[in-house]
Formats: sequence, structure tokens, C-alpha cells
Amino acid sequence: DICPGIRVQPFYDYKEFGFIQDILDKVDDIKSELLNLKNNNGFQPYKSQTHSSDIKSKDGIGSLAHDCGEWNVFYLFLHEISFEENCLKCPKTVEIIQKSVPRQYYHCFFSAVAPNTHIISHNGPTNRKLRIHIPLINVDGSRIRVGDEVIKFKENVPVVFDDSFNHESWHDGDKTRINLILDFWHPDLSDNEVKFFKMWQQSRLKNGKKYLEMLQNQSLCDNNDDYFSIIEKSKEILKNNDWWIG
Repeated sequence: DICPGIRVQPFYDYKEFGFIQDILDKVDDIKSELLNLKNNNGFQPYKSQTHSSDIKSKDGIGSLAHDCGEWNVFYLFLHEISFEENCLKCPKTVEIIQKSVPRQYYHCFFSAVAPNTHIISHNGPTNRKLRIHIPLINVDGSRIRVGDEVIKFKENVPVVFDDSFNHESWHDGDKTRINLILDFWHPDLSDNEVKFFKMWQQSRLKNGKKYLEMLQNQSLCDNNDDYFSIIEKSKEILKNNDWWIG
């Protein structure tokens, strides 16, 4: 899903996007709600379909994107999947994102990476969007490679990159690092192009879900290995937050 005619580069200066500063102006509210999650459920292991990785999950649900350590996520927005309970636990964060990001891609989550974790190299599905990492807590010893460039995360300093580039990350710190991650449509796309791609993407997701349900009903597909089932079943795996260090 590579779109021609738009800029192709691994990293972007976050100051190019004025709305990011609006988020930073309220980052203390976001951190406050994040820290309150330590006493709540809602995080789940990051998982994808089995063909996405050779690292199979021990519980038989999907595959993992890290070869050591632990990676858990707290979803706020994820396309056609509802996370209403999570959003209710972070009302200020949701409001900040909804009001600040003019062309959000509706993919937003807290990313919690345990000490000594390596997220293996991978590529995002399209260059029609850019990704923002806002490092919030315990970022010492954390870095990311996008393409051939490696940068260290710094607290409250956003990192904007094109995740269609091959990328990976490491966390060598002794506490659980948590970033806020969100996607937005590529700035080189016109509003009409974004409108078209949104409609196209929603149609693909809905039709893909119906197609998988049809295959499952005919016993032609493992219902433990479609994208929607993996996300849904992973919601109940973590019963507490003992993995959260620091």
C-alpha cells in the first residue's frame, strides 16, 4: 500500500506539525491519566496475525513482535474496534487527541515496553500516514531505528516517522518505558484524498471482517488467527499490572 507522489523520508521534525505542540502543552494531564492506569485493567499484550512474525504466542493467540522482554499496549482508537472502557479511563487524553489532531488516523495507544525488550524489525502497512511517539515515562535506555538512522527517545520530545520504513526499537532501561503513539494522515495528501482513503479503508476493513466471518462459518479459517479476534481475545489476558516496573 505505497502511495506515489508524496514525500518519502524516515524521520520528520515534529515542529513542522503545529498540532503536536498543542498535545505537549497538555502532556501533564496525559501523564496523570496514564499513571492512574497502573491500578486499572486495560493493557493487553501486543499481538498480530501469525503470518506477521515467526515468534508465536505461547497461548496460541496470534504472534509476537518482540523476541525478548514484554510489550503491552492500552488502545484508545483502533479503526473499527471499540475501546470505550479504555477511553472512559482517559477522558482528558481522548479529548486532547480529538481536539488537537486535525487529520488523525484513528490508531492511538499507550505503548508499554518492559526492561530489556527488543521489538523486532518490521514495516507498517502504508506510507499514507505518519506516526508520532511521545515518550512519557522511564525513557532512559530506549531507542528506535527507522531505515538506517537510530535515535534515542527523550522524555516529552516527540518522534515523528514514516513507519512504512523498516524499523525496530530497544529498551535497555530498568523501568517500564511508556510512550503515547498515534498516527495521522500524511501531510502531503489533500483533504479530498484523505476523505477518499478513509472511505476506502473503512470499506476494506468492514468487507475484510465479513469475509473472515464467512470463512470461519465454513471452517475454512482459524478463528484464533484473524486480526479482529486476536485483538478481542487479548483484552482479557492481563489480569493485573505486575509487569509494570517503576
